[in-house]
Formats: sequence, structure tokens, C-alpha cells
Amino acid sequence: MSKNAKKFQKRQAGKHNQRCSVTPDKVRYRDLEQAKDALFHFKRNAKEQKAATGSTTYNQKRPYECSACKGYHTTSQELGRVKNEVVREKELTIADLILSA
Repeated sequence: MSKNAKKFQKRQAGKHNQRCSVTPDKVRYRDLEQAKDALFHFKRNAKEQKAATGSTTYNQKRPYECSACKGYHTTSQELGRVKNEVVREKELTIADLILSA
């Protein structure tokens, strides 16, 4: 490929920017921190919209890990209700082990 052709070639999106193949309409976040940050902004916008108009369309409740794209999305559904959600068991701490003995 010539230099001129490379200049006009469309840049490929990195893996963290790609859409989820199962839910392409949802925004994919690279890690849990980005998803929590987006959720914080959703809640702030919901509060502002509710104060201005009396109702809101922002109803996102929590972030979840997607098994299809290995990224994170936000949802308005309860835990375990999302189809491709990765549900992990709670990790035991040393205090839990001591209390259970």
C-alpha cells in the first residue's frame, strides 16, 4: 500500500471502542470505573431533567459486566435480569472465614 493510500485509509477502532456484538445499541465501557463514572453522570442529568421538566428519561441503575464483549454496560434492570451479564459470587474475606468457623 502506498503512503498516499495509507493516508486516506479509515482508522480501525481499538478493542475498547468497539460496540458489543450482542447489544450494539448500548455504549461499551472499558472498565468498571468508566461505567460507574457514566452512571454518576446519568444520575446527575436525571436530577437536573427532573427539576426542569418534572420527569426524566434517565433510569440507569447500575453497571454490569457483559460476557459477550468483556466490557461493561449500564442497565436499569435488577441484578441477574440482563441476558449476557456476568454474575460473580461474592468473594470471601478473612473476616468471613473467621466468622463462619
